[in-house]
Amino acid sequence: MSNITLDNVAKRFPDGTEALKPTDLTIEDGELFVLVGPSGCGKSTLLKLIVGLERPSSGEVRVGGETVTGRDPKDRNMAMVFQSYALYPHMSVRDNLAFPLKLAKVDRAEADRRVERAAELLELGELLHRKPAALSGGQRQRVAMGRAIVREPAAFLLDEPLSNLDAKLRVQMRNQLAALQRRLGTTTVYVTHDQTEAMTLGNRIAVLRNGEIQQVGSPQDLYRRPANRFVAGFIGAPAMNLLPARIEDGRLRLPMTRLPLPEGLRDALPAGTEAVIAGIRPEHFHVTDGAGADTDAGGFRVRPDLVEWLGADVFVHFDVSAQDSSAQAIAGARTTNEDGDADGDTRLRVTARVASDTDAQADAEITLAVDADQLLLFDPDSGLRLGPEDR
Repeated sequence: MSNITLDNVAKRFPDGTEALKPTDLTIEDGELFVLVGPSGCGKSTLLKLIVGLERPSSGEVRVGGETVTGRDPKDRNMAMVFQSYALYPHMSVRDNLAFPLKLAKVDRAEADRRVERAAELLELGELLHRKPAALSGGQRQRVAMGRAIVREPAAFLLDEPLSNLDAKLRVQMRNQLAALQRRLGTTTVYVTHDQTEAMTLGNRIAVLRNGEIQQVGSPQDLYRRPANRFVAGFIGAPAMNLLPARIEDGRLRLPMTRLPLPEGLRDALPAGTEAVIAGIRPEHFHVTDGAGADTDAGGFRVRPDLVEWLGADVFVHFDVSAQDSSAQAIAGARTTNEDGDADGDTRLRVTARVASDTDAQADAEITLAVDADQLLLFDPDSGLRLGPEDR
């Protein structure tokens, strides 16, 4: 068994910086587990605590039920792949792959077997004689991964291994990594700041912020049932639209329209709930005809200032004006006028994702409506999601 358990693990640096708050986490045997979050959130620190490059200030790290907290990295039977390829430029691909086995004094015949197997898995057979300088970025990354595979470790730890590749190659390598992990069945912990990468790779994902895990779950759970406003806004591309709203007589008043609250959502709200943050995914807008601009049923007219045609989808971008006190908090990096207008309004950016056959153009009015059944509501103070757990 190669499950990894963190029991109340925390990391504080001598200057008082709390890089990781007390954390409990279990990564299952054979799982591809992703740590995702913005820069400085603690994900790389957590990875280093698992592999032993950092020692926890408190708590315990266990691998396969065995405590490894005080062990050096070389004694933990883990293989780490870094953002930089870290290949030896004077060695051939074959020698780079074999080098960890040479250090471990593995028998020559066994080392050759492992190198050949890694080369086959990663399609490096024709490149074994080349030096790193004669390889592309994707090929170098595969060699770095192969150097970890030959060790046959209990777990792979990958720290943003694709960030140096161009966009097209990242997609290709991402697919290859996912397929490789399924074939090997080795416990894998993958660190990234790219939420699209996290969603497409992970069996489960942990979202971190300011050294604290916000939510752990499958990609579907994080997307459909985010635990709080941060997860809702971080997961998804384009990001979820977050707007100040008020509940009045069983209806939700948004900056641009009003709509009835679904019964199940309304009944699950705490008694007396009035001010909320409404979360609307871009795909939960739809275009309707002019007669559908009923502001009591979720319809409204808008004049987009930017329309992006992306083939299968069209992204319609527009601003709404909000005077709610929570609008400034929402705005952060999402407002087009962070200081607000002279009259106190805050301009919030909204994105709608509509069908590619939609005749939407910049500076031309269209009618949009909100799908009330897909609404998510958040507490404006705590940021926690409101309503039924299974919604």
